[in-house]
Amino acid sequence: MTIIESNHQGLSDVVSQQCLSAPSTPSAPQGARSYQSYGIVDSNSNPTSTPSPSLSLETQGKVPPADRGKAAWLFLFGCFWLEGLVWGLPYSYGVFEQYYLNHEPFSSQRGLAAIGTTGLGLAYFVSPLVIFMLQRWPSRRKPISILGLVLITIALICSSLTYRVSHLIITQGALYGVGVALLYNPFIFYLDEWFVKRKGLAFGVFWAGTGFAGSVVPLILDWGLDSYGIQTTLQAWAVFVVTALSCLIYLIKPRLPLPVRGVGNIIQGLGYFMPPIYLPSYASSIGTTPAAATLSVSLFNLTSTIGMILTGLLIDRYHISTILLISSLGSAMSVLLIWGFATFQPILFIFAFTYGVFAGGYASTWTGCAADIRKETGRGEIAVIIGTMAAGRGIGCVISGPVSESLLRSKRWLGASPGVYRSEYGNLILFTGLALLLGSIGSTGRLRRWALKSPETGLRRMETQPLLA
Repeated sequence: MTIIESNHQGLSDVVSQQCLSAPSTPSAPQGARSYQSYGIVDSNSNPTSTPSPSLSLETQGKVPPADRGKAAWLFLFGCFWLEGLVWGLPYSYGVFEQYYLNHEPFSSQRGLAAIGTTGLGLAYFVSPLVIFMLQRWPSRRKPISILGLVLITIALICSSLTYRVSHLIITQGALYGVGVALLYNPFIFYLDEWFVKRKGLAFGVFWAGTGFAGSVVPLILDWGLDSYGIQTTLQAWAVFVVTALSCLIYLIKPRLPLPVRGVGNIIQGLGYFMPPIYLPSYASSIGTTPAAATLSVSLFNLTSTIGMILTGLLIDRYHISTILLISSLGSAMSVLLIWGFATFQPILFIFAFTYGVFAGGYASTWTGCAADIRKETGRGEIAVIIGTMAAGRGIGCVISGPVSESLLRSKRWLGASPGVYRSEYGNLILFTGLALLLGSIGSTGRLRRWALKSPETGLRRMETQPLLA
């Protein structure tokens, strides 16, 4: 039975004699929520009273254990594939852009880059609103995922039936992005329940699904576009995605019963999406084969898998500011020093590899940032914090579309600089590298808040606090 505490006249009355003999613990173990979290009360109790947090659902055998066991790892395995199926197509947009640039009537229209950045940007930007709804109405999480799947399917079918770029921005871009936000975000809540001590690793594996799918999907799409054209490829992909995701939405379950109730990140998002979008077209400009151009995107997405998992492991061991600095500096240097001089195919592949490892793992830092915010403030759902950070990256992503096209049209340094900087991609590479470099400002906040009052001198050195990007 549950201990019921009454607040009548400031006293706590225990109404269950059986529970008087049970040992009381200060709080439930981390990761195991108590009955109080779900509003479970004794049927004979005062309905306005609150239950004691001393008994947890996990210790009573009501839910499977967190961080271990067959159920936890099968759940994570399913999330890995769901992540890949949802994000594999937008992260492979460079293959579509290459097709659009080489086929009429798309090639004569402007705004092609905005198709991909609008889809990715809205998927991130809409996330906070979606997560707010999921937190406010937790019983609607699965229906919201199903609605997202419906929108994704409609977006793909409609994209296959139009030949105007403005329509593609709405369908393959905006509609697909909103569908992703609705389908995907409920599983952040579920993953937060299944993994507590290994949360960084779990989210790293979860998000690594994007990199894995991104290494395979471009090859499939490139083959489909060359063999069958845009219409058949998008429709076939829609059938495959709706079938696979329907199974995953049905099979992946939450661990717990339903309850009753940054600037650096934006700047990093401004630069992060430009390389995978323009890698195929740049590879073609230096004389590589179409297959090699597609392979460069696949290699970036594949190594992003390594970056996601590695970053997740490091977050569990080191301070988040250190990981932010490593990821930002590594990705910026790979752009400025490797892509900036990648005039041959092997060097381009080296860039795709290093950029995938360093930049691909940046999203995994959100878990560490969220944990640090919760540690500092003592409150905040990790899904809400991650959703807010996703919105920041979404802003940068949406802006990067028109900005990148303007940079490519600019001929200011054409022929006057070394390496790739002398080409039309020079401004784009420089801007991308600087944006990624500025994305490291989140690591500098560890130097802030050094002084507080002290009885002796009026000042004392305070523990450093990370400023989260």
